Amino acid sequence: MLLIDNGLPSSMVRFVRAMVQIKSILVAITLPILPITFFFVVIFRYILHWDLFAYEEWLMPICFWIFFLGSALGTYYDRQINADLLDTITDNLTLIWLRKLIIQIIELFITFVLIYWAWLMISDEIAAYPNWKTTIALKIPFLYPRLGIFMGFAFMGFYNALSVFLMLRAGPNGYAEALKTKNKIKAEQEGDAY
Repeated sequence: MLLIDNGLPSSMVRFVRAMVQIKSILVAITLPILPITFFFVVIFRYILHWDLFAYEEWLMPICFWIFFLGSALGTYYDRQINADLLDTITDNLTLIWLRKLIIQIIELFITFVLIYWAWLMISDEIAAYPNWKTTIALKIPFLYPRLGIFMGFAFMGFYNALSVFLMLRAGPNGYAEALKTKNKIKAEQEGDAY
């Protein structure tokens, strides 16, 4: 997050960075489960002629959690797919700041709608207790992957709201200064790579 260091108290910065670190560790640890599982599925099915029973049922919640926690990390690092053509067309830093702020506000609004829908999905599951929808073989409640969806959107909303707050607090000049510092560091790192 571009403006996190100069826009928040140090305790809040440490808290946000700790959350990001925990999510990064969870994603890094659980991500290898997917290819390892598919490797064993191929071994079991085509070499040993056995079936790895209901692997997709316990793999599904892991996939949902990895995907949505990874999406939250993408929101924090501002690494989503976008078309930042305005940056190449103009050098007007106020216009660049305003465009970024408008995009962040639109993303925040959409994320809040998605958080609401995810909450409706979770509350529907909780209200159905003890008749929860479950997977067929292992009877894993659908609540677990849906909770991953809700948590991912909640983190995305938190990071979007934090970004909007920091951009408003820094203003066009603070954003331009942070952007120049980031670009300078990036150029130095690329120069060191050669």
